[in-house]
Amino acid sequence: MQADYQLWVKRSAYLTLCVAVLILVLKLWAVLLTDSSAMLASFTDAALDLLISALNFAVLRYALRPADDNHGFGHGKAEAVMALLQAAFLAGAALLVLLQALDGAKGQVTPQAPGFGMVITLCCMALTLLLVLAQHWIIRRTGSLAVKSDSLHYRSDLLMNAAVFLALALVWRGWFWADWLIAALIACYLLYSAAQLARESLQHLLDEQLPADELRQIEQLVLAQPDVLACQQLRTRRAGPKVFIQCVLVLDDHWTLKQAHQIVDAVELQLKARYAGAEVMIHPEPRSDAQLLPE
Repeated sequence: MQADYQLWVKRSAYLTLCVAVLILVLKLWAVLLTDSSAMLASFTDAALDLLISALNFAVLRYALRPADDNHGFGHGKAEAVMALLQAAFLAGAALLVLLQALDGAKGQVTPQAPGFGMVITLCCMALTLLLVLAQHWIIRRTGSLAVKSDSLHYRSDLLMNAAVFLALALVWRGWFWADWLIAALIACYLLYSAAQLARESLQHLLDEQLPADELRQIEQLVLAQPDVLACQQLRTRRAGPKVFIQCVLVLDDHWTLKQAHQIVDAVELQLKARYAGAEVMIHPEPRSDAQLLPE
């Protein structure tokens, strides 16, 4: 499972880099010929996407390393650190786009050749859609946070390119105000995306529990073992592709140490079947002492 994860995440990084470079070149061409604030905003975001994709490629090589003496829990949190950095980049790009929109509102920039810009925008939308579909398939297969954050950018790019196309279409009709207004709306969307990405990154970095429905599933798996009386102190967290689970199993007093160990092993197998590659830590506790455990 881990090898499969690494294979598809690396393939996603290669594909994203190639598509990002091609889109960036197309948008630069359009910016030079159109002088559109909306197109310039889209180019700024594309340049940011390329930078982030390159950083992701480097960080993933580190995040996919196995655990070592200095990092006993692996390097998976490097993905969350990278995603948080991406959120900061997105926020900075949004502020830059807002400044560009203000210049357009003051009449300092007049768009040219909107028809050419519309053609380039359609080409970029087609490339982006193909990339998003490929990333969606890889996310379902791996659950990678880095690929998910990359996909968030390119999904937002689809809406952004549609907005740029609309702006250029309106400019073509002589409504020049649409150019700077849509550029400002793009900036607001970038800020919203940055906030979402930052929140998800912090969930990983701060060891937030798995979602409530998954916690219930874990408890059901544990209690499905007929010799387990209760599951207490269930704690979970996620780092990259790996899930960490620890809990206390309440067992009857009459079980021997060997029998208790067999019960714990059975529970671990169930959990690892549900979460491939999971790190599971279980402490068996006799029922007579269970009431002493803190809530």
